[in-house]
Amino acid sequence: MNTLIDTLVIGSGFGGSVVAARLVEAGAKVTLLERGPWRDTAALAAYALPDKAPLPQGRHLPTHLLRQLSVAATGQTSTLQRDGFFDIHVDGGMTCVASSGVGGGSHVYLAMNMRPEQADYWEGRAAGITAAAMEPHYDWMLQRMGSRTAQAQDRAPNLIAERFADDAAIDTSVPQPALGFRFGGPYGNNAFLGDTAGRKVTLDALLLAPLLDRGLTVLDRHEAVSVSREGKHWRVEVRDERHDRQRFLRARRVVLAAGTLNTLRLLRRSERKGGLGSLPGLGQGFSGNGDVFALWRAGEQGEDFRAGPPCLGRFTLKDEPGSPMLYALGLNGIDAIPGLPEALRRRVADWLVLVGMGRDEANGRIGWKGDTPRIGYQEHNNPVMGRIHSALGKLARRSGRRVLAVPPSVTVHPLGGARVGDDPQTSVINHRGEVHGHPGLYISDGSALPAAPGTPPSMTIAAWAGHVSQHLLATGI
Repeated sequence: MNTLIDTLVIGSGFGGSVVAARLVEAGAKVTLLERGPWRDTAALAAYALPDKAPLPQGRHLPTHLLRQLSVAATGQTSTLQRDGFFDIHVDGGMTCVASSGVGGGSHVYLAMNMRPEQADYWEGRAAGITAAAMEPHYDWMLQRMGSRTAQAQDRAPNLIAERFADDAAIDTSVPQPALGFRFGGPYGNNAFLGDTAGRKVTLDALLLAPLLDRGLTVLDRHEAVSVSREGKHWRVEVRDERHDRQRFLRARRVVLAAGTLNTLRLLRRSERKGGLGSLPGLGQGFSGNGDVFALWRAGEQGEDFRAGPPCLGRFTLKDEPGSPMLYALGLNGIDAIPGLPEALRRRVADWLVLVGMGRDEANGRIGWKGDTPRIGYQEHNNPVMGRIHSALGKLARRSGRRVLAVPPSVTVHPLGGARVGDDPQTSVINHRGEVHGHPGLYISDGSALPAAPGTPPSMTIAAWAGHVSQHLLATGI
């Protein structure tokens, strides 16, 4: 049993990194657990970090692509490669894709830094939370990310607002998303498979590595297994994957930020082991943020959309009131996949990946088969999904260019299930982010969100983590 840790943060995505950084910058000592490794990117070249793992690009794709596969129907979870990049949870209700590594989803997301679709998103969620009070936390994160839209001097290729400005089918005059991206090139291999060049702003380099000599300890390749109360403190069972051993850590305060499904698994496992007692609100209010994926053959033969920033922009359909937003990216990661014939690379160069998202009803519910989630979610009970599919069909007809929809109910933005609220019967945490009835145990990742923001949720998760940090600091460092 180790010495007592003041604050233990589990997970290093937007929820965990923001809490850790804000506490350490205020003078606190923080230990952060991350089950994945540090990644070997140009952004971390200045730091003496041992045993960094490569991104799944080039020859490393077969050995570093998939970390974990879980199948809801069988209740089986398999770890395929401990340094793998992605987790996939296959489920009839909704299939979820998440990432693993120090910096969490900041390596795989499209760098879109946005507030929620509705300005009053936080109103009425729980006593003590208002949209006005949350605004400074958005400002803090957006400023730290250096978020901005592309400018003419950036010479970024294939931006939707420029390339399709006169297109008869789509409206590109909508406000374009600010990006957490260092413009100026290179403009390739920076999307779902990570960015070895370090142009995409990632949390490992922005918030974590600079604080390693200021009070932050990062235990990478350490996975939390369960949490339980031990007197006045918390006892955390940990699997140390680097040394293949079990450890137990003691902490005064624990912040769960392992990513939505992993935080829910951790809570479920801890509940089953008797470490937390009953959590009646666990699993309620699950959302996929309205994610719908498609491929659009947007260009003519010979055009090439593979180069550009992680997101090329967004658009709506012309003359279509209420048209959902569609976000676009080129297949700029395809060059990092070894063994693809050059003819195939050229053939897909004029296709765009489209991502529709919006405010679904957050009416999913998580059941369990052992510790494996069973996601109860139905598209037909979430009207935004139908509107997005309809828009994709109209886009194909109006543009005269093919649109291929990805199989339904796949999300890269699983949210909720341990949401904030006043009633322990329907929520898991209170307005401070503290688990009902369990002082000193907090949740700061996407599982805490009370509803779908309808835009990429990274900034909303970061804002919530900043809010939780404020309350942690108020209890003393």
